[in-house]
Amino acid sequence: MANQFVFADWVTMESLRILLNQLEIAQFMNTDYNKEFTREFAVGETVRVKNPQRFIIRDGLGYQEQAIARNFTTVTVDQIFGVDFQWDSVEEALKMERGSDAWRREYIEPAMAQIANEIDTRAALFTYQNLNNIVGVLGVDPNSMTVFQQARERLIEKACPPEEKGMIIPPSVSTALVPALASFFNPTSEISEQYKEGSMGKLSGFDWYESVNLFKHTAGTAGTAGLFTVDGTGQSGSSLRVNLTAAETLNVGDVLSIAAVNFVNPMSRRTVGPSSVLGTMQFTVTAPLVAVGSGNDYVQIAPAIVGPGGVLASSPYSQYQNVDALPVDSAVITLFPGTASPQGKTGGQALALHRDAIAMVGVKLAMPKAVELASQTRDKKTGLSVRFIRAFDPIQSRMVNRFDVLMGFGTLYPDNCGVRIMCG
Repeated sequence: MANQFVFADWVTMESLRILLNQLEIAQFMNTDYNKEFTREFAVGETVRVKNPQRFIIRDGLGYQEQAIARNFTTVTVDQIFGVDFQWDSVEEALKMERGSDAWRREYIEPAMAQIANEIDTRAALFTYQNLNNIVGVLGVDPNSMTVFQQARERLIEKACPPEEKGMIIPPSVSTALVPALASFFNPTSEISEQYKEGSMGKLSGFDWYESVNLFKHTAGTAGTAGLFTVDGTGQSGSSLRVNLTAAETLNVGDVLSIAAVNFVNPMSRRTVGPSSVLGTMQFTVTAPLVAVGSGNDYVQIAPAIVGPGGVLASSPYSQYQNVDALPVDSAVITLFPGTASPQGKTGGQALALHRDAIAMVGVKLAMPKAVELASQTRDKKTGLSVRFIRAFDPIQSRMVNRFDVLMGFGTLYPDNCGVRIMCG
């Protein structure tokens, strides 16, 4: 029996429309770099994205050359996933639904709901593990706007652009916080003339969304024995030598601060926060560590430490400076600053995001010829694409259907454009 009850192009267009309308976290990612992935390439290809050049001011009239030093980040397409289902010839003859409405309800909507959930889950994981700024107490749900205002303050102090930002919170925070603030939410504008799932409204400069895809994080045990310090004065870069007790751990996504190392505004290179938890520079751990002790442990962190000491004789600053001083030997390192005894503690987190914190790209896949139906639709704005293929298996007398998505993530300005809000 010929499959006349659905058209391939309609399937992918409808699938993409449903998919985009269900994204909560991924909608606040930068998708400008999809143009880099419009050609044929192997899965896993990485594209370098240059960050803007920063300069420092010359003092006086004399010419003082400074180097063109372009930092870059990477965006890697390495994630492919999808949904597969099938039916045999008897099921098709006797049980299959006919018509686009039935096919949409029975197959497209459930498949796209699962794919949208997977995109947001992967987006949430990548985002939280690459954001170094935190506010709040790990394991405790905020019940007032104070912590969220601290997140807003951090973004402003780090020169985050003023465009729209998202605040994505877990349901537990919504339960604790929203009832007291419900009257303060302004209705959010419709996006692409469609209602966005999870939308709560606008408050304090953020579009608020509720999501069940946010991750809980379990802190490492570093510092349990009381020894967690810097080993060696003047270290910079993304690897920090530390003193730890053997067998203590650090997990990807743990956050550290170093005594007397404060963050600076990226333009003025001056400290802007108070000399407290809110003013110290925070770093996220990018690789797991099990300590060996005896000063032989190196923690991989982001962002890289860039201290003062300029390329110009007349300037005390460096072009990409992000801290007011380099760490000194034996400086105390704090795990999850603001949380008492965080070692081994588990807690959730909300995300305050500007679109320039994380990049997301979507890529079209190759289209096979020897199949019954094949179609692929790509959204121009986000770059996300959905491929649908239907092929007949003559051995098993069954119709095989599959939806596929290929995508990837990269960091842009996570230090300037994103904050994690600790929750219970």
